[in-house]
Amino acid sequence: MAVHLLSLLKEQFTPTVVDQLSSALNESSANTLKAINGSIPTLLGGLTRRVQASGGPSAIISYLDKGDYGNTPYDVSQAVDTMQTITEATTADEGFLDHIFGDKLTRTTELISVYSGTKPQSAKTILGLAGSVLMGVLGRQEQEKGLTADSLKSLLLGQATEFRKALPTGLDGIGSLLGFDELVTPAGPQTEVQGADNLSGTPVNPNIPKSTEGDRRKENVRWLRWALIAIAVLVLALLIQKCSQNENSTDGVSTDSTSRVESNEVEDTSAATKKSIQDANGQTSDSTASGPLGVKK
Repeated sequence: MAVHLLSLLKEQFTPTVVDQLSSALNESSANTLKAINGSIPTLLGGLTRRVQASGGPSAIISYLDKGDYGNTPYDVSQAVDTMQTITEATTADEGFLDHIFGDKLTRTTELISVYSGTKPQSAKTILGLAGSVLMGVLGRQEQEKGLTADSLKSLLLGQATEFRKALPTGLDGIGSLLGFDELVTPAGPQTEVQGADNLSGTPVNPNIPKSTEGDRRKENVRWLRWALIAIAVLVLALLIQKCSQNENSTDGVSTDSTSRVESNEVEDTSAATKKSIQDANGQTSDSTASGPLGVKK
């Protein structure tokens, strides 16, 4: 079963986090909480609308694949100590929000600001903190466990109706702006990746299942890595063999040190050999010597 995304994000903003965030933003806790409650379904609904568009799932996965999540917080509480830590946490997610909302981002944050009574910049910061955690969860799943475009789409569509219903009544303008009327979970049997009844997932280890496509991609990478290692070992062995061959000191030509070279001056003078030469040529001496052929000396 998949992680329940609404619960995952809402549980990040504990009363302690709300108070810390309110203090850092110079907002009241009540207004900050309203902004949070408006930002979370807006973020999830906006992402779902993005993956419903043609090419949307692949574009989001491609963006997540390029991310470096070493400094992305697992939990909002890690990023609300000071305004500096908040800024650092939300800076990395600006591209993610742009991918989700496009040119509607500014209007979206304005509507959240009006609804909650917070400053527009505060509303954008709160939306950014939720976006940072969500980006970290999905990005780590994509890079480490093979979350694919199809799995992401199924995951979000499986909870789409909940995202629409969770949008506060005072934010109907965002529903109209982003087309939340289209947020409807498809009818039919619930797939594993759409499952929403298991709430044991955490930001560190959410229950987003791996897809077979992701497994195949990682298996191909693993096979290629071993093939390259085998080729490197073979090349190294050939180089070592080449370097270990003996070379003569005259022209550097490799020679076989185990072969036996006999001098041309060694001559077979056995009686049997002489008899064979005599029978064939009529003489046993050098045939190139002066004198008539076949004349014995």
